[in-house]
Amino acid sequence: MALAQVYQIKAEIAQAFYQLGVTYYAIGDAAKTSETLRQADQLLSEVEAVQKIEQALRQI
Repeated sequence: MALAQVYQIKAEIAQAFYQLGVTYYAIGDAAKTSETLRQADQLLSEVEAVQKIEQALRQI
């Protein structure tokens, strides 16, 4: 599996965590809301970091 595919999948999983967090928020579960949104943020941060590195390498 190519690295780009791995990070595409991570972005999709982050979106799923975000949607789950929104669902937990709607039902009033603050602890689960916080945890799932934190997981989404962590995954998106990983994806963003890799994208910035790839962009910098293309400019060299």
